[in-house]
Amino acid sequence: MHKNLIFIFSLMCSPVIIAAGPAINEINSCLALVDFVDIKLDESSDQYDAGDMVRIHKGLSAYSEFLQHDIITPKLLSMYGGNADRAKLMQRLFERQRKSFFRHLNERYTQKKLLTDYASAINDCSGKTRLSVEVAKALKAALDNMEMLAMQK
Repeated sequence: MHKNLIFIFSLMCSPVIIAAGPAINEINSCLALVDFVDIKLDESSDQYDAGDMVRIHKGLSAYSEFLQHDIITPKLLSMYGGNADRAKLMQRLFERQRKSFFRHLNERYTQKKLLTDYASAINDCSGKTRLSVEVAKALKAALDNMEMLAMQK
């Protein structure tokens, strides 16, 4: 009876443990998206106000750095028991995956303008992690500016 109770309790808790944090691959995809949008922003910078571009770059850069340094790198180190060499190898694999993701996004989004799709997708990503106050403010300002500019064009 006691073993059955432990088994049932572990089954009930396992979704909570699994849902406790997003998968590292998901976060890597979010990082790729943010970096892609930041690059696309450079391609469209002549169409928009320079001040708006600075705010958007600032927010996207802050979020990109947060994902890499505060989420991905620590998760990789944790996954490999603190073995920095193994974590670096996996980081290289993630970088290759991001390049592939960039190619896919470039094929899909050929227009040189900020689409509300970008802001929406990045907003969805931001909901998967707990952001610091500074990063959250910078990202919100960036997303708000992106949506405003997308509606102007």
